[in-house]
Amino acid sequence: MHTIVVGAGIAGVSTAYELALRGAEVTLIDQCEGAGLGTSYANGGQLSACEVAPWAGPEIPGLVLKWLGRDDAPFRLRPKMDPEQWLWLMRFLMRCRASARRERIAPNLELALLTRARLAAYEEEFAKAGMTLDYGRKDRGILRIFRDAHEFDEAAREAEPIAKMGVGQTKLTPAQCIDLEPALAPAMQRGDIAGGLYAASDGSGDAHLYSVALAEGAKRLGVRFLTEVDVRRLVVEGGRVKGVETAAGLVEGDAVVLAAGTGTQALLQPLGHRSYIYPVKGYSVTLPAPEGNAPEVSITDEARKIVVSRLGDRLRAAGQAEVGGYDLTLEEARARSVMDALESLFPQTGPERGAAEYWCGLRPMTPDGSPVLGAVPQFSNLYVNSGHGTLGWTLGAGSGAAVADMVCGSTSQLDLSPFSIRRFR
Repeated sequence: MHTIVVGAGIAGVSTAYELALRGAEVTLIDQCEGAGLGTSYANGGQLSACEVAPWAGPEIPGLVLKWLGRDDAPFRLRPKMDPEQWLWLMRFLMRCRASARRERIAPNLELALLTRARLAAYEEEFAKAGMTLDYGRKDRGILRIFRDAHEFDEAAREAEPIAKMGVGQTKLTPAQCIDLEPALAPAMQRGDIAGGLYAASDGSGDAHLYSVALAEGAKRLGVRFLTEVDVRRLVVEGGRVKGVETAAGLVEGDAVVLAAGTGTQALLQPLGHRSYIYPVKGYSVTLPAPEGNAPEVSITDEARKIVVSRLGDRLRAAGQAEVGGYDLTLEEARARSVMDALESLFPQTGPERGAAEYWCGLRPMTPDGSPVLGAVPQFSNLYVNSGHGTLGWTLGAGSGAAVADMVCGSTSQLDLSPFSIRRFR
């Protein structure tokens, strides 16, 4: 069976690799010159099963109003004359309920735990082949820090259901936070830390390096890569997708998996399907790690709305969420606000500010905070693996395995019904 995978980010490369492990012939197509060069390129680096709850929640509408007009607002809405944006926003606001948030935690967590298992399996498979799956992984956990004591206590209560599902978080005092991560000492001295939640089983790593390394593993298994090739449309005959039309011609296949991130909806729309995947722009800054006092534990700063990860000899901070269409313009003020937040948290990064590299990307997000996975109704050989939002790294390998099981008719490792595109009907 020949399967075409569209998109070479975390989701697409993982899907291609998993399909090849099952004996499928695979062609992976991407518009970039290599793997992981889109949204997967410079994300926050966290493998965060402890933070799989959706963004949409009862506090969000009030925060959006509070942040209106601020260039450095963690969440910014830029209204467009775009029906897709307004349909997405309407559904997003409808999900801003505590019950709706809780509903998505269990399926997201199961997918995150499958990702953990698959990443461990990949490392074993690479070792058997005499290769190394090196993506700068750190298994030092993730520490969520809080400035406000009430928010800290509320977050601890919200973490209890996740703990019952197998991912516990330890409640830490400010002093214990510093014992765990001494680089946070300046923040504690300023009174910026009321407490922390520590997920020891979580970790971090470079998603771009992972995508490149797994792509090499996929090539070893026979996956064919077509890079710098634009996919224009899906070619349909009857109730099946015959192949994909590209700028270089028609590529035919027995099955097609759309892992095209924010480009997924444009390919589905002519077929009469709406995925509710819409771009949410995020920013990151990467700079040399300060010698001697750079953080080793990945940090989520709930007050500053940034995540920070140590990636080898580099430090990366990521944040911001902008619902403003497909514009990839890097706005200097918003990019520098992430650096400002990082320097505020870790003043020792200040001397490295001149070497900072800024980046922005479009997260493919659904209104309910879960990806779209599985078969597309009315088409017997068309599948989707997209819409992971901020959780692409945390859910990517598991998504690839679960979708590959469905494509190949293998025993399912996960119930994909909570992720079906049908949920939006």
